[in-house]
Amino acid sequence: MPEKTTALASPETVKRAYEILKSPLFFRYFLEALEASGLVGEERNALVLLIVIVSRLLKRPLNAIVRGVSSAGKNFLISMILRFLPARSKREIDSSSDRAWNYAGDSFRNVVVYIRERNKITGSVHPMRTLISEGQIIHQVTEWEGGQRILRTYKVEGPVACISTTNRDLEIDDQTRHISLFMDESQEQTLRIAKAASRDSKGLAQSDLRVWRQIHSLIAARANINVALPPWFEQIAGKVFIGDITIRRYFPAFVSACQTVCLIRSFQREDWSNESGTIVVDFTDFAITALLFEDVFVESMRCQEDSATEIAEEVRSISIRMGGIPVGADDVARALNIEVQFAYKKLAKAAEAGTISRANEPEKNNRKLFLPTPRPRFVPDPEELFQAIKDAGDQIRFVHPLTGERVVYTRSRKTA
Repeated sequence: MPEKTTALASPETVKRAYEILKSPLFFRYFLEALEASGLVGEERNALVLLIVIVSRLLKRPLNAIVRGVSSAGKNFLISMILRFLPARSKREIDSSSDRAWNYAGDSFRNVVVYIRERNKITGSVHPMRTLISEGQIIHQVTEWEGGQRILRTYKVEGPVACISTTNRDLEIDDQTRHISLFMDESQEQTLRIAKAASRDSKGLAQSDLRVWRQIHSLIAARANINVALPPWFEQIAGKVFIGDITIRRYFPAFVSACQTVCLIRSFQREDWSNESGTIVVDFTDFAITALLFEDVFVESMRCQEDSATEIAEEVRSISIRMGGIPVGADDVARALNIEVQFAYKKLAKAAEAGTISRANEPEKNNRKLFLPTPRPRFVPDPEELFQAIKDAGDQIRFVHPLTGERVVYTRSRKTA
């Protein structure tokens, strides 16, 4: 099936859009366009949000909550990125009633839903949870017609990619349905923003903005292809961190991120054509996704209340305050202002997951002491995993999405 382009796009705009999509520097070009638009820093969050936005085209999109204190720039970051998206592909919501969701029909299908600053004014977001999890909302209501009651069914069709912001704690159902992105609240970032504000900026040219909107249209036109996983992908699943139950939702989200990167990079691939109808995730797709999302998923797990990684971070913090000595249940109880028996349960859970380890020998009447283990990886390190994946080839080359540096993985050859 031939790909369609935006009807009003000029030939020059389409040409420039293809040039960017076909370049291995695609992600760097995106960051440069954002910088020209006025965004300072936040490179990783920006690229992750780009992938979340494009994932709206898949059957199982990603969802993200951008978190940070007031004035951290959460909504500015998202607004900058959404400017690059055609208007038909996004819905921005400041507030909503329960019933408003029920009659939206297919207006949410394959769009980005942006909920600004979740709070009481925003209204109900519970229907969005259903739309995220099930891909649709089914609402039945009895209506009067011709003097009699008729049962009608209304459906809201997804899938959607949801992006929202907050400066407060979230309900667990929202946390596990989204990845959490944390704004850079460092003094260094504040200084960078202040310096940027003191310089004159022309902003991104309208012609460049049209090119990026055309890029999203070209990707959307190609989204009907099947993005398949290679057989070796199961080896990644076999090495994923399983010490936290939230992995049951986060690893499928990581798979969707890999498929989204593959869809974007399909324009750079010579091994795919429209006639085949299928493109397979390659090792470069996985490597780029891992480089961008590894810390995101670790941080998302850590912010879950009572998760094994969150408990390990608490143990690490307490140990540092006490000069690096091992930590006991009573130390955790004092720090968290909870009863010792609950602290024991938390420590036992983290020890079972492997995020902390026993620091003294188990003896009768011996106080159980713990130290954190090295922070777990969400997925294996791409460079190390490359050595174990025989079907990945002898060497791969790509551009690091954040640094712009050339990355080369070469398979080590053992000599007899």
